[in-house]
Amino acid sequence: TIMTRKISLLVAGLAFIAFTSFGQGYTFRVMVSKGENKIKTSGAADWQALRIGGKLNDGDELQVAENGYIGMVHKTGKTKEIKSSGNYDISELSGEIAAGSDNIATKYADFVISKMSPEEREANRRKYASVTGAVERGDSDASINIFMPTSVSVYNPQVMIRWDPVADDNATYVVKLKDLFEQTIMVAETDDTNYTIDFNDSKLSNAIVEDLVIVNVSVKGDEEIQSKNAAIERFSSDASSSFEVELKDLQTNLGDQSSINNLILAEFYEENNLLLDALTSYEYAIKMSPDVEYYKEAYEEFLLRTGDRKSVV
Repeated sequence: TIMTRKISLLVAGLAFIAFTSFGQGYTFRVMVSKGENKIKTSGAADWQALRIGGKLNDGDELQVAENGYIGMVHKTGKTKEIKSSGNYDISELSGEIAAGSDNIATKYADFVISKMSPEEREANRRKYASVTGAVERGDSDASINIFMPTSVSVYNPQVMIRWDPVADDNATYVVKLKDLFEQTIMVAETDDTNYTIDFNDSKLSNAIVEDLVIVNVSVKGDEEIQSKNAAIERFSSDASSSFEVELKDLQTNLGDQSSINNLILAEFYEENNLLLDALTSYEYAIKMSPDVEYYKEAYEEFLLRTGDRKSVV
């Protein structure tokens, strides 16, 4: 009957509202916190210490400490960084977020928060402390330990490689890139323990065979001190693939470059086994907020999970 259909539609509508309200459960969720930041929930008289993973709702008030920092993800998946001390109204902060319903970023934000919990970090150490790596590594017996597998795929045209320093603090490193047939494409020198490879560089793009390059790092003047060869292959691009559709949605949802956005992107790349892209995103996150230890700690946990090393430089 018409009345039955109306009742059914009403019940379905109420169920949907209840489900979506329950599914959100918060206005912001805290991902990163530096300093003695505090929260006062709506109706409460006292301030409480802000904790990572904590949920903030409309009506709550946030207190950011002097030299403090907070990185949060909104229920829509948009992110928010607060770098100035003072008190903030959660409702007002939420009002600054552009309207939207895409919450893809919240999925990866939740992954980060879960992996950074004390329980997961302890489990991470127990699991990987006594092994050389969760996947095959190319540098376990090499003089220079380069933070990557012997073979890896990359998506972005610029990716960073990093390695452990040698004992000589004044060492200069030689980064050699070769093609599939072991022919040298280009050689670069650096005093740092990292180097950014740009696949858009004409020296590479015009010489790479089958989108693959072999990288080797050695010490200038003593090439006996070197890493093993590692192959980097460009990800086969297909704009219609589910990976690229999801990445585009995620990047659009996140918006401008920021430390917290790079942290979420790093998680996305790791979930898709693009480890150098993930490493590069962690490097960007740290570079943009060098005084926030959380980003360095998250980077360290990533390197532990992937078996690359026990600490971050």
